[in-house]
Amino acid sequence: MIRKIAIDKLQPGMYVVDLHRSWLSHTFWRSRFAVTSEDMVRRLIEEGISEVSIDTRRGIDIPPPPPGPPPPMDPNYVPRSERLLAKPKTITLGEERRRAGLLLGDATQCLEDLMAAARVGQAVEVGRLEPVVARMIESVMRNPDALPPMARLKLKGGYAVGHAVSTAALVVAFGRQQGLPEAEIEKLAIGTLVKDVGYAALDSALLAKPGRFSRDERSQVERHVEEGLSVLMATSRLPETAVAVVLEHHERFDGSGYPYGVAGSDISLAGRMAAVVDRFDAMISQRAYRSALSPWAALGQVFQAGGRDFDPELVAGFIHTVGIYPVGSLVRLESGHLAVVEELHADAPVSPVVRVIYHAGRRQYVAPVVVDLANVYGNHYGQIVRAENFSDWDLSAVRWQPV
Repeated sequence: MIRKIAIDKLQPGMYVVDLHRSWLSHTFWRSRFAVTSEDMVRRLIEEGISEVSIDTRRGIDIPPPPPGPPPPMDPNYVPRSERLLAKPKTITLGEERRRAGLLLGDATQCLEDLMAAARVGQAVEVGRLEPVVARMIESVMRNPDALPPMARLKLKGGYAVGHAVSTAALVVAFGRQQGLPEAEIEKLAIGTLVKDVGYAALDSALLAKPGRFSRDERSQVERHVEEGLSVLMATSRLPETAVAVVLEHHERFDGSGYPYGVAGSDISLAGRMAAVVDRFDAMISQRAYRSALSPWAALGQVFQAGGRDFDPELVAGFIHTVGIYPVGSLVRLESGHLAVVEELHADAPVSPVVRVIYHAGRRQYVAPVVVDLANVYGNHYGQIVRAENFSDWDLSAVRWQPV
């Protein structure tokens, strides 16, 4: 039975089938899902959802009222929706970014130690990553616009380590966006951090090759999945979700991936999520054989690959996670100015907070100014016309990143 209820009556254990809002007006990529925690209810309230429809055949129903007259109203009663929203945000975005910088340093050092151990055949102590992952989750839960964008810069460590840390930060934000329980997000992040340990068994010259791989070389590179799992399972006890990430992050939705060529829902949710974040971060990373794409351009390619390489519903969720114009990307405004995206609005994805830094027509810097494009008043720069590449304007992406 389908029943429409006020958001204040939504409880863990219920199954939502309709949010009664356009998907562009909120960050939940699904309109049908099981409610697994009070945090999911709180996030729905924060998104402005006022009512939902539930399926009582797939989840619990509203409990029947007790017999007899209703009890008198407590004068100090506070509606549940207000109680869930009462948790204050006590850390500014700037402070969260400062903490994220310290966290990235710790994560990089920890992962470098584990990769070094793998290269010399020592035990890979995956348990050392658990405190780091816990801090990642806490950071993203407080503000998702701090850690993932900073991790994408890869200011510390080589490509393999930087890529692992960045994809872990992304998958934490992705898991939060989907409403997964924190315990499941932790397993996802651990698997994402160690998914490329198998590269330690390969020739470093092969991995740094600037041109295309031969068929034999590609076969060697593809072995890193099973090599990595062998190393990890021999020395660690990985949870099932983490194993799925390691084993399936190169599988493709149409069955064209490796190592086993599985397709569709035969790939675990963890594997399908890891495939998206792995491809996105690889495309925005500088490599020996190609230049990095802008986050916006990489996001466009991920979108185009939906239904072929990636689960299309997960692609929609990932776009909600990073934003149509991701934090840290360069955009051109109607005024002709270039600006860097500083902060996203969940309810206005095409009108983020930006820092104006340059005039494209005059090709000169301007005094930086922060503008909220969602504000009707006080915005003299107009809306975003298109995304731009820092390199096309000889601008430093690192210098102008939000910090």
